[in-house]
Amino acid sequence: MSDEPRLWTPKGWHTLEDGAAMAAACADRVAAIVESAIAERGHAVVAFPGGSTPVPAFELLARRPLDWSKVSILPGDDRIVDHDDPLSNFAMLDRYFGGTGARLIPLVDDVASGATHAESANRRLADLPWPPDLVWLGVGGDGHTASIFRGPDYREAIETEARALKVTPDPLPPEAPVARITLSVHAIRSARHRMVSLRGEDKRMVLLEALSDGYKSRFPVGVVFGSASGEVSGEFYWSPA
Repeated sequence: MSDEPRLWTPKGWHTLEDGAAMAAACADRVAAIVESAIAERGHAVVAFPGGSTPVPAFELLARRPLDWSKVSILPGDDRIVDHDDPLSNFAMLDRYFGGTGARLIPLVDDVASGATHAESANRRLADLPWPPDLVWLGVGGDGHTASIFRGPDYREAIETEARALKVTPDPLPPEAPVARITLSVHAIRSARHRMVSLRGEDKRMVLLEALSDGYKSRFPVGVVFGSASGEVSGEFYWSPA
């Protein structure tokens, strides 16, 4: 029997015709959140995703005439690699936003320093105005979001009240076979705004199933965005390609 009949599209779902339209919609929404936060509180704290999907939106957003000096940007998760490593999400943020005047906050220390990365990340996050104004995430084909994967660290990622933690996916993804630092479910849920951007029919089906099942979902993204009441809180931007 097909699972399709039990899937539902939540409030806050946006279907865009292609990647360019999705990039424009995401850039518009993030800029509006940043402007509102600065107007209301004098600053904005935002967490951005890794991967290739948000790159066109980053390109548009970085050109916006925002008051970037009042914006702090951090990755929603990062691989435990040096900042100049191609796997580093911080390096990608620096590539697009390093010239804007925004404050970029790493989750990972220089690997050679031997730092305890989760403790360092939590110290940095404790210095930020909290909660974040926006946590913008992606979603994997396996239903993970940020670096919240099913595996040995999954329960801690759901239950801890720390803002960040170290996780080691099992099995390690072949494209990035390293441990990570990720925002916790608690930190993500605390954000004033949460959004997901994704491309492709396969990921759409995974996300809709996850949101339909909510906090009981077999997919981490459903646990992050679902609740015991069955409500889903977030904004979802999808394009077929």
